[in-house]
Amino acid sequence: MRITSNMIGAQQMAALQSNIQLMSKASQQVTSGKRLTQASDDPTAATNIMESASSLRALDQYKTNIQRASSRVGMEDSVLQQLGNILTRAKELGLSQAAGTADSQSRSVANAEVQQLFQQIVSLGNTKLGDEYLFGGNQTQTAPFSATGSGATLDYTTTTPQGQRSIQIGDGQTLAVAHDGKQMMLDTGVLDAVKQLSRALDPTSTTYGQDGINAAMMSLDGAFNAVQTLVGDVGAQGKQLDSTQANLDAYKTNLTTFKSDLEDVDIETAVTDLTNRQVAYQAAMLATSKVMGLTLADYLK
Repeated sequence: MRITSNMIGAQQMAALQSNIQLMSKASQQVTSGKRLTQASDDPTAATNIMESASSLRALDQYKTNIQRASSRVGMEDSVLQQLGNILTRAKELGLSQAAGTADSQSRSVANAEVQQLFQQIVSLGNTKLGDEYLFGGNQTQTAPFSATGSGATLDYTTTTPQGQRSIQIGDGQTLAVAHDGKQMMLDTGVLDAVKQLSRALDPTSTTYGQDGINAAMMSLDGAFNAVQTLVGDVGAQGKQLDSTQANLDAYKTNLTTFKSDLEDVDIETAVTDLTNRQVAYQAAMLATSKVMGLTLADYLK
């Protein structure tokens, strides 16, 4: 095979171009801190990196959902604690007015406070979180409760709010958070029990008197126990959210490390590689200049 000067020159230029490409890649790795400059550098690693990035975005959304759910659970827990306090006070008032020493005047004074407690319960039922009614169920923009009348006519109206919010807190894992208004105020009997006590303290009511108060006391006990059951449910939800949050944090740390190992370059190694590429390129340039500078005349001298 006949080797010409043109062939030698082409080979030298190809070798120089290869060195330039390797040096450029090494320079990009040092500058960007990334091992892969394009997917073709390592297709398998590139695929794993993209899948890891997608999983990390999903984890961030789950964590955001959990934070929102925790806010709802925390708010509901506060409402339940206040309801428990209100019911305890109502029971104290009822007990004091069920005694034989109570009269219409003392019951009238007690009833004024009971009606205030009733208004507080209605207000708690209309608690808002942001621009939504926490216990509005599927009707988050409509106040679920309102008080009407007083004394013997004390009552309330309701939209009968139903529908718990379910949020996704993991892959295929959802959690229903915050009870709806029906569960909070109607199923527990909170509103009805306090209304019953107020009517039993009003002389114009057909249930006025000791028997009516005693019946109301039983209703208050039932409502208080029902509220405590909800307190337990909310506490369990809070623990589940905390546990899931911790698991997601750990998983995110591991996944971030895995992704970093795939795409991030070791800076010291990259700098060393870049230096070696620069030296190799300079050597190739020197060799090429010597070879390309030779002519037949150099041998005929």
